[in-house]
Amino acid sequence: MRLFKRILLALASLVLVFSLASCGDEKRDTLVVGMECSYQPFNWTLDSDNGYSLPIDGTNQFADGYDIQVAKYLGEKLNREVVIKKTVWDSLIPDLNNGNLDIVLAGMTATPERQKEISFTEPYLVSDLAFLISRENLEKDFPGNSKENPATYDELLKAFDGKGLICQMNVVGDGYIDTYFVDNKKGYNIKHNSALETYPLAANDVLRGGSYAMPAELPVIEAMTNLGDLAVLYVDQSMLSADDQFGLTVSIGVKKGNDELLTALDEALADLSIEERGTMMGEAAKRSSGDVSQDENKYVTIFTKYSSWIWSGIATTLILAIFGTVVGLIIGIFIAYGKNLVIKETDNKVIKVLKRICLVICGTYSIVLRGTPMMVQALIFKYGCQAMGINFEMIQFPAAVSNVLNGWLIAGLIVITLNTSAYMGEIVRSGMNGVDLGQAEGARSLGMSASRTSISIILPQALRNALPTIGNELIVNIKDSSVLNVIAVSELFYRFKDIASTSYAFFECYLVIAGIYLILTLCATGILKLIENKMDGVKFSFNPFRKKRGEL
Repeated sequence: MRLFKRILLALASLVLVFSLASCGDEKRDTLVVGMECSYQPFNWTLDSDNGYSLPIDGTNQFADGYDIQVAKYLGEKLNREVVIKKTVWDSLIPDLNNGNLDIVLAGMTATPERQKEISFTEPYLVSDLAFLISRENLEKDFPGNSKENPATYDELLKAFDGKGLICQMNVVGDGYIDTYFVDNKKGYNIKHNSALETYPLAANDVLRGGSYAMPAELPVIEAMTNLGDLAVLYVDQSMLSADDQFGLTVSIGVKKGNDELLTALDEALADLSIEERGTMMGEAAKRSSGDVSQDENKYVTIFTKYSSWIWSGIATTLILAIFGTVVGLIIGIFIAYGKNLVIKETDNKVIKVLKRICLVICGTYSIVLRGTPMMVQALIFKYGCQAMGINFEMIQFPAAVSNVLNGWLIAGLIVITLNTSAYMGEIVRSGMNGVDLGQAEGARSLGMSASRTSISIILPQALRNALPTIGNELIVNIKDSSVLNVIAVSELFYRFKDIASTSYAFFECYLVIAGIYLILTLCATGILKLIENKMDGVKFSFNPFRKKRGEL
């Protein structure tokens, strides 16, 4: 009784201490801001704080850009602590509607389609349309082009005739390509090249000559000229309709019904002058230059400056591949047994019903998960969980390991495990069916039960026979884990996308990542070969002509 009283007294003391501490230091409300962190000069990712940036929640990375400066300003005006959430472009509006974000501050235009889904503030930036073009083509096709001497619509049509235009997918500029150039009625043949995931990727396509030009807001085009020998093509804004001129403005997205926050944001933006906004954008554009200059060794810079990103990406990829393969194999064994159930005449009605249910469940599970792409499964899993109120971003790990261990890694592990288990079920089932029937008959003749025979005799031989295929599934998982970047799992490919969009060293980054994936798969192949040899009783040797035990 005394011990119980002492425990209660200690707990009461702790509550009192924390209450007094919280009274002395009142915590501000948060303003959770969603953005891509790969959209120069509005927002982009950094590996360290540059004095202008804010930390990206759940990572050891930072974000800078015009949007970051606006977010800081809004945090001060609203007396809220700004929290930056990094996500892919297509997830911004769903994450806002699901309550994972308070606002979307990502250079987003308030198009009529988007206004049906979310509310928008008054524009926080008004811009002009411009094109990114190679300096050579600018001097050849548009001599003397400048803000004071912009290209007319007819001049653009003539220069673009027979050439391809490109843009980032799902942005206003991509729609302008069709509206004003591809679908025009003046007989010009202008091609709309397939849109790419980010502006830096599209700009790199222009640099490499894959496309002739890229349309976007003027600040974006000015930032992309840092990529290399590229220039700004100024155009006469009168070519645009009034609605499309409005499309060059960007606003802050707010969930429908949150009128209090919407009003507070509009009031705060009203106090931010046009001159202050211009200064913020101009300084952000200067800082958005690629981290790798044209004169230095890009490969050396990638490995030195971004080594922590690379190692965290490798660690995440290996965790996904190994966990998904091992746990998927365990689940796959149960699926294999479920699909191999035999309904006997001697079974009672209840057993027959249970077996039929198990056969249907295991069969459907295998068909659905093997018949749909893992990328689609990941997106369904993410949005399905959010619809049920399950938010993986709430899972927090210590900051020291947050670059690898975070909530979305947990989500990725679940997705890759479920996907792998469907394939493992078929692999194990085929291995079990390939074991000679005499093995089971011999075990039963020695008095073993059916269950013990299956577990002790059939399953080990099935796993050994299926080991090469199981190993191949591990190798597939090392590579296919890259699709999980669609739900913000920071695996190897996701990290290199950040490096490429920050440094503009696209070719070098993708060449390096191909080499890393090749090394990982070769190492996995070698380890699996050693395991096979160990199971076969073959000693390790570098001699490729060494004969296995039992060979003549």
